[in-house]
Amino acid sequence: MNGFLLAAGLGTRLRPLTDKTAKPALPVAGLPMLAYSLNLFYQLNSETPQTIDNLVVNTHHAPQTVTDILDRLEQPWAKHISHEPQLLDTGGGVKKCESLLRNAPTLLANADIVCDVDVAKLLRFHAARGADLTIVVVPHPRANEIAPITIGEDDRVVDINRTFEIHNSGSHLYAGIAVFEPVLLDYLKSEPSSIVYTGYTGLIAAGKTVCAYVHKDNWFDCGTPETYAAAGRAVAVNAWHWQKWFAPEIEKLRS
Repeated sequence: MNGFLLAAGLGTRLRPLTDKTAKPALPVAGLPMLAYSLNLFYQLNSETPQTIDNLVVNTHHAPQTVTDILDRLEQPWAKHISHEPQLLDTGGGVKKCESLLRNAPTLLANADIVCDVDVAKLLRFHAARGADLTIVVVPHPRANEIAPITIGEDDRVVDINRTFEIHNSGSHLYAGIAVFEPVLLDYLKSEPSSIVYTGYTGLIAAGKTVCAYVHKDNWFDCGTPETYAAAGRAVAVNAWHWQKWFAPEIEKLRS
């Protein structure tokens, strides 16, 4: 498999913390924020028959603060840094690396989330449904007013944020983690664009198999000062759980 860590955001809502530091490099309970998503890739390599052969990390703002963290880690895969002088957003960023991703399925993760998704279960779910794309979703009380994922029969995603039908609703949000087959790349654009509203919705419109894997355990979005602080508190309170979950390589990043 391939891995893709989306680490190129500007982090504008967390300024001034992100004035000179990329958001994924900010600390969360003693670890860089991106360590929580990186752990997904290490988990896959240690706990499943499939392994990550290539890991792509895209960067934009303060790229050195991200690459310095990566350079401290043992790499069981070929690491590729895709720097974006012009920010390409999630869709354009993945499309830019198409040549690296055409050969195999890809595990994708945002670098600004804190979660404990079981990757082995996610991959079994994806394979069992013969999915072209599986997105991880989380229950959220305000999903309907934020960006609902509408799930139909057999775990199929039928709409994302009312792209196809204004009356569609849902009680889950996209968690920023996905497994996709190379066919997704056919629906992405090279210019700055969202992977959700080009690739994901493109697959749905084409009748491809897009499924939702519901994660009911820990998940935090670190996009705002409030959610960033909440993630740090939650991890600190439940430190024993997280220490059990981290790969040994991730623990080496602890400050």
